[in-house]
Amino acid sequence: MTYLGYGKFRKHAYLRAPDETRQAKHFAMIAGGTGITPMLQLIKAVLRNPKDETTLSLLFANKSENDILLRDELETLVAKYPEKINVHFTIEEAPASGWKYSTGYVNKEMIESHLLKKNTNKESIQFFFCGPPPMIKFCCLPTVKELGYTDANYYTF
Repeated sequence: MTYLGYGKFRKHAYLRAPDETRQAKHFAMIAGGTGITPMLQLIKAVLRNPKDETTLSLLFANKSENDILLRDELETLVAKYPEKINVHFTIEEAPASGWKYSTGYVNKEMIESHLLKKNTNKESIQFFFCGPPPMIKFCCLPTVKELGYTDANYYTF
């Protein structure tokens, strides 16, 4: 996948299928663990251009609070660009106290409330997934399809 700017990106095809160029106004990203790396690259590419009006939402799943990679960097970006990016964390193991985010595996409710709450136009949303294969296969893909999105609405790294 290559970000071309202003919400436009090119999906690189597998085998002999042609590349596909698409455009979206909102990127809804779900990352698990080290799957954050391509998401952070995409986030930085969008935020690099102040004229790019693409908005971003990230749902980032980890085993524990201590496992959250790049948390400080993500929170700094949210503080700097609050109108452009929203980040929500979920962890399997709840800490003793003070955790203001979600606990548990990524689910439909989390996707609806943290990735789609301001974005209801299916044509203007593109999902990006990167993480453990079971998370993508048993949660991400079935949920976005249940919500009425098509294969064209998502990209898996």
